[in-house]
Amino acid sequence: MDTPTDFLFLNERISTNFNPFYEGEYLVIQTYPREIGLRISKRDFDYQSAKNYCELENMAHDYTSFGVRVFHEQKLWDIDFCGHPSNISKQQDWKISPEYLSAHSDSETNE
Repeated sequence: MDTPTDFLFLNERISTNFNPFYEGEYLVIQTYPREIGLRISKRDFDYQSAKNYCELENMAHDYTSFGVRVFHEQKLWDIDFCGHPSNISKQQDWKISPEYLSAHSDSETNE
């Protein structure tokens, strides 16, 4: 049975304390083949440095590709050619299952 402590990660104020990334941080991640978890190759606050590293990684690997994402508003975002967030990336570090979220708001499961 779930306890109130189990649902603390649904509280945004609490869950952001455990997030390992910082606002505006650029992440070079493996985009192919997709892993179950987020595989990060480099973290940097300088867009040009992250972009250069990503290009080198893509040249060095034949069967793996990498991409640059930026951490913005507690999510990973794709970036435009200037390094600004353009749209939310399909790769995210973690997600809350919709069934788990709905169980939290169900009055019959909360005691």
